[in-house]
Amino acid sequence: EYCEWSVERDPETDKITRVTFTCEGPEYWRFLANTAPNKALELYQEFVSPDVRLEDLFAPNGVYIARNQWNDSAVNGVMHLIQRNNTLSAEIELAAGASVVREIVGRVLTNEDELIRCGLYGGFERHSDPHIGAVVNSLTRQKADVTLANPVGLYFNDLNVAGWQTPDGSDAKSFWHYVRGTDEFPVRAVYEVPPEAGFVVGDIKINGREIFYAAQIADKISIKLVGVATRIGQSTVAAMTDCRKELEQPSADPGELSVEDYLFEDFGRNDRR
Repeated sequence: EYCEWSVERDPETDKITRVTFTCEGPEYWRFLANTAPNKALELYQEFVSPDVRLEDLFAPNGVYIARNQWNDSAVNGVMHLIQRNNTLSAEIELAAGASVVREIVGRVLTNEDELIRCGLYGGFERHSDPHIGAVVNSLTRQKADVTLANPVGLYFNDLNVAGWQTPDGSDAKSFWHYVRGTDEFPVRAVYEVPPEAGFVVGDIKINGREIFYAAQIADKISIKLVGVATRIGQSTVAAMTDCRKELEQPSADPGELSVEDYLFEDFGRNDRR
């Protein structure tokens, strides 16, 4: 979750040669594109393709198209997140909702699944949300005030290569590189074997199976948000004694969707998570 990618393959063997991953939120790109369109174009040309043109990124009325032709599939490039749950607002909701201490029938909740089902701050079926929420909640249970660290966002944390085997015995993690963001807050990564190695990504095995899908790599990537706790032991906020009630969401006719709703809706596209 909170990670999307684009795959490049050898046209003759169909083996993966390069995978580009991003965890960069769409909100930043909407703001950047609509305030500095030429800078957005420059970054697309640098990181996705020199063939990107301004008209590829913007509607006739000048509004940025998040799901443009260079950022709408797993094979034609990737600039930033577009899956509707992979947003900055979802991260903030997750962290904020998880910060509430809940004491139900005299028992303080600490279990990941119990916390997220009671707090309704994310998807309990996801791998990321329950764990992130439990970590945030562990801080507030220490009577601390918590917030998200600047810069607020989701970032790559690590790539776990335990169980990976390369044809020449080299370190599989040496082919993992961050190419955008900072060392502490990376938002774009590439997995690619240099040509001189004599093999490609598709020749590397994970637990005995050759990498044929980028999702095999994505399964080994961890994503982080960074929380900050202060005044530990001093918070006077009382624990909530009931669970959050789920609001009924009105069903929207497709004709009533806003432009942004349409751009971020999944109309038949395979989920790129």
